[in-house]
Amino acid sequence: MSFEKQQSTLDNALTLLEIISHYSSGISLAEIVKLSRMAKTTVFRILDTLKKRQYLSYDANTEKYSLDVKAFELGVKGLMNISLVGISIPFLKKLASKINETCFLAVYHDGSVIYLYKAEGELAVKTNSHIGSRMPVYCTGLGKSLLAYQPLVEINKVLSRPLVQFTDKTIIDREMIHNSLAKVCIDGYSMDDEEVEEGLSCIAVPIFIKQNKVVGAISVAGSSFRIIQKKELIINELKNISSSISIELKKKN
Repeated sequence: MSFEKQQSTLDNALTLLEIISHYSSGISLAEIVKLSRMAKTTVFRILDTLKKRQYLSYDANTEKYSLDVKAFELGVKGLMNISLVGISIPFLKKLASKINETCFLAVYHDGSVIYLYKAEGELAVKTNSHIGSRMPVYCTGLGKSLLAYQPLVEINKVLSRPLVQFTDKTIIDREMIHNSLAKVCIDGYSMDDEEVEEGLSCIAVPIFIKQNKVVGAISVAGSSFRIIQKKELIINELKNISSSISIELKKKN
């Protein structure tokens, strides 16, 4: 392949990624072809390659493409173009400043939480979580909010894997985890009470794009003493922000 051909293919691939990044709930092949003004065969070939490389995912039920894990891992600059991140940042910055703790935004991928954004308040404590990092879903606050709304077959697949006990408080009993996930759907929030790091707790809520369709989750993490002390305030703030993010996402899709 000539240099000019390679350059053209790369340019087309980046164009398609940019188009898809504006549709957090996915976009169809026909819509991509229309917006890109490229030949359908060219678009399909590039999308297929990006899907194989995990830059895109394809939902056979909705017949829509959306950004996948590799796209999220490219870095903050790339993430700024993604609707979910762009919309969430102002809310999380304001919340971190208001309650002086660390706020996170994350998405689900194959049994893991992928952190997309982090805002720190004045009392923020050092954690092992950073943008682009992954953590298990079964023991993190964000993970529980994300896993609770996955299909049962996906939940069972995740829980069939070895479950690591990070601290004395990490819940690895599968029946207890199933019960806690059911409680998340009832209460509308989840909690990690020192299950990953001693002395640190986290409260999280899911972000919905439509009924029971979760596109991400947001959380507040910090010293266990302070998080428990401010629990009701944190839950209310997170739920309000989640609703606001959902409304903004629906406007864009």
